[in-house]
Amino acid sequence: MGTKKWTAVEYDAAKYLKSSIGSKLQRVELPRTMLVQVIIDLDDALYLPLSKNPTWLQKIQTAAAAKARTAMADVEKKVLDADAKAQKFDPKAAAAFTRDVQVTLDKGAQAIGDEMAAACDKLIKDYQKGQKELAKFRARCGAKIALTAVVVTGGAVVSVVSAGALSPIGIFGVVKGGAGIVQEILKLALKADQVAKIIQGELWALKKLMSEENAKAKKSGRVLQGSKEVGLNLFSKALGVETPSLRNCETHIGVHKVDIAKIEKESKKLSEKIYEALDEQTKVAKALAVAKKTLPAQKVGKISMSLDKVEKALDAVLKATVKVNESIDAAQARQVHFEKALKGMQEGIPGWTKWVEIAGGVALDLGLGIHDAASTLEKAVTITGTAVQTIGSELVDVTAKK
Repeated sequence: MGTKKWTAVEYDAAKYLKSSIGSKLQRVELPRTMLVQVIIDLDDALYLPLSKNPTWLQKIQTAAAAKARTAMADVEKKVLDADAKAQKFDPKAAAAFTRDVQVTLDKGAQAIGDEMAAACDKLIKDYQKGQKELAKFRARCGAKIALTAVVVTGGAVVSVVSAGALSPIGIFGVVKGGAGIVQEILKLALKADQVAKIIQGELWALKKLMSEENAKAKKSGRVLQGSKEVGLNLFSKALGVETPSLRNCETHIGVHKVDIAKIEKESKKLSEKIYEALDEQTKVAKALAVAKKTLPAQKVGKISMSLDKVEKALDAVLKATVKVNESIDAAQARQVHFEKALKGMQEGIPGWTKWVEIAGGVALDLGLGIHDAASTLEKAVTITGTAVQTIGSELVDVTAKK
């Protein structure tokens, strides 16, 4: 039996905050992205009836949204309080306060996600109670959060912005490093897909061999009709058949497992780079808030346009990183299917043919998902590099006067 990770609910908390309190804020700039998802890890037998039941789907959306709105009330209050306090801060104090507000939003987003996941979990259990044949199947609800940086500017003191503070050169350096990491991930992913293709071919070959030899054995009387089938481990002893491809398949499954582990390690480095870039973005955004009060409107306009492009590029990179992690999750599931199919054939476990069919049919698209992320990173490198040059040229005369 297969399992599935299902994004059942997606709540745009940033959009909600903007509509509810955005017009009231003077010093707090809300994050562009504050996305809360409910991910349900469940058996296929449970996923199919739930995903095709419009009444249940409406219930889960309604229940999750209600829980989210209740939790958002606390977040709104804390953000408004932070905005009021920021009026008395100078830029240095505002910078320190930004971290506190970011933590508040992090905790708020997690609280929202937990409430939504709990609501989904209850609805699934209630559904299973009414469908007794589904009670034995497993489902686990969890939350996934995507949150970009918040910006707080002080209202007490305005200073002349420096070219270094406004330049996204720090972002450029971090993104460039991330692009190098994702290229390494891509190489590993393409290799893993190649190995997986070989494994699938070997599994199909072993399935054919096992089916044929078991049929011959039963016909000849070496294995009793209706008895448990002989597994590959016993072929050479019970049936006198050599299976050299079995060892090859075991080896390739081990190689595939190691490749996926390497990819996961590199993916962690990539995630760390992305968050470094978001930290750099926070610094630049604070400098821009000061620049709006100290530089000519025309310069600010051009600088803002460049930084908007950088922010959108980083948002795309963040989403691409999530896709990379989802692709790795799929590859890890692929590994589980390979191991289960081989074990079933080795031991002659009933139902082994279905396991082989599942393993032989899983998608080999890890490299495709990573390739998309690599393209996104390369575009971000170009965009941030251009922004560094554009903003630098706009601030040449400002720097000269200091």
